[in-house]
Amino acid sequence: MIDFYTIYLVVLLSGLANCVIWGAIAYCYRDLHAARYWLGGSIAGFVGGLILAIQGDTGLFLATVGGNTIVVFGFWLNYMGARLFHGDRPSPRWTAALLALSIFAMLATFHVWYGRNPVYTLAQSLPLLITSHYLWRRAGREVGAAITCAALAIACIAHLSIAGGNVLIVAGIAPDLNLRDAAALDLLVFRFAAAIWNFGFLISVIGYLRREVERLANEDDLTGLANRRLFMKHLGAASAQASRKRFSVMLFDLDRFKAINDIHGHAAGDAALKHAADVLRGHFRQSDIFARLGGDEFCALLLDMDVNETTAFAERVLGSLHASPFVWRDLSLDVSASIGIAFSSTLYPLTPNSIMEEADRALYETKRRGRNGFTVHALTTVPRPLKNVISFEPKPGRQALSSPGLKPGL
Repeated sequence: MIDFYTIYLVVLLSGLANCVIWGAIAYCYRDLHAARYWLGGSIAGFVGGLILAIQGDTGLFLATVGGNTIVVFGFWLNYMGARLFHGDRPSPRWTAALLALSIFAMLATFHVWYGRNPVYTLAQSLPLLITSHYLWRRAGREVGAAITCAALAIACIAHLSIAGGNVLIVAGIAPDLNLRDAAALDLLVFRFAAAIWNFGFLISVIGYLRREVERLANEDDLTGLANRRLFMKHLGAASAQASRKRFSVMLFDLDRFKAINDIHGHAAGDAALKHAADVLRGHFRQSDIFARLGGDEFCALLLDMDVNETTAFAERVLGSLHASPFVWRDLSLDVSASIGIAFSSTLYPLTPNSIMEEADRALYETKRRGRNGFTVHALTTVPRPLKNVISFEPKPGRQALSSPGLKPGL
C-alpha cells in the first residue's frame, strides 16, 4: 500500500521548491508581473496542500473546504499569470465568479465523500483545463507554452480518472471499487505534472528574457527604432543578395538639429528626434528596415524599389515631415531633413560599407545644395550622382531653425 504521508511530504517539498524559484524570479525581474502570479499560485498550492496534509483522514469541514479552495485559487492565479505573460488581461471578475461557483459546489457536497471527490476534483481541474486551452493556441510558436499545455492536460487526465471512478461508486455501477491506491498514484502524477508545467512557465520566461536582451541589443532606446547594429546586419544580408534583388539605402539627417538643442535644450532635441521617428516610420513597409544610427542621423533600407519608386518615396517622406510640425511648449517648429540615397541594382553589387559611403556622399550633396531635399546616387562601378533635389519652404507662422542669411531650401 502506498504511504499517503510520504506522498504528501514529497508534494509539499516540491511545492516549496516552486515557491523559492518563483520568489527569486519575481524579485530579480520585478517588471515581469506574471512571475508574481505564478509565485502566488505556488504559495497557494503549498499552503492549501499543507492544510489538507495536516488534517489527514479526519475530513474536517474548514480544513477540507478551505484547503481545496486555496489550492483552486492557486491554479486560477497560474491562469491569470499565463494571460498576463502573453499580453492579455487577467480578467479577475470572471475568474472570481468561477472560483465562487467552485466553493459553493464544494460546500454543498462536503458530507458525501464519494460525491464530494468528483466535485472537488473538477474544481481543481477547471482552471487547469482553461489554462491548457488558452496556451494551446500558442503552443505552436513557443516551446514553454507547449510544455505547460501538455503537463496541464496530463494533470487533468489523472484527476478526472479518479473523479470518474468515484462517479461509478456513487451511481452504484461499481460500488466495491477501491480507489485508494489509484488516488495515491493520481497525486504522484499530478505533482509530476505540476513540476513540468512550472518548468514550462520557466522556459517561457527564459525565452522572454532572451528576446528582451536581443531587443535591447538591436533597438534604439530613445525612438524604439532599429539601431546601427541591426541595420548593418540587414544591410549585409541585402548586399549578399544584391545580384538577385535591388535595394536602396536612404540616409536621413535632420536639418540644423544642433540649433534645437542650443536654443530649446536637449529635452527638446530628444522630443524632436522622437517626433521625426514617429512621422517617418509610418511610411515604411514591413519589409523595410528603418533605423536610428545615432545623433540626428536615421537610415532606411528599402527592398525591391527602382529609382523612380525610391525618389517618389523620398518626396512623400519629406512632404509628410514638412506637414507635421514639431510642437514644443506651444511653439511650432519646422523639422526638415536632408536625404542621401544610394540605389543598388543587380548589375553592380557593393559591400555594405561602400553603399553607406555612397549614401553619405549623396547626403552631403543635398546639404551643399541647401538642405531640406534629397539626392540619389545610382551605384555603378564608377559612382555617378543623379542630381535629383527637392526642397520645401517653411510655411509662414512657424519658426524656421536656420542660420541668418541661409535659406532652408533651394
